[in-house]
Amino acid sequence: MIITRQKNTKNKGTIEFFVYPEKGKYIGVCLTFDIVEEGKDPQQLMGSLLEAARLHLKVVRDKNLSGNLLNRYAPVEYWKKYFAYLQHTAKEHIMREKWQAVYNKLLYTKSKGFDNKDDECLVG
Repeated sequence: MIITRQKNTKNKGTIEFFVYPEKGKYIGVCLTFDIVEEGKDPQQLMGSLLEAARLHLKVVRDKNLSGNLLNRYAPVEYWKKYFAYLQHTAKEHIMREKWQAVYNKLLYTKSKGFDNKDDECLVG
């Protein structure tokens, strides 16, 4: 798997983060800068990752270090987990929208009292 992203510069870019549970703890990854941490609380972990990424960017800028340090991706294993999560979340979103449409149809049909025979078939 090859990770391709638009190249970050010292003035512009995108930083991707991912926090997930694993064996009773949380793993946090700054996928863009290859920073990995673990902790017990996902919100605190995310805050710590954000601070680490902010400091990384600041040092690269302040010390005029190579811009390649802003495109140092985490190992592929973390990206696979991240992409699987994004795919799962997208599927959940689609299912939620479909069920919301069915629910809305149910509410609408119930309020009309099933007067229209076409409305009795709710899922087709």
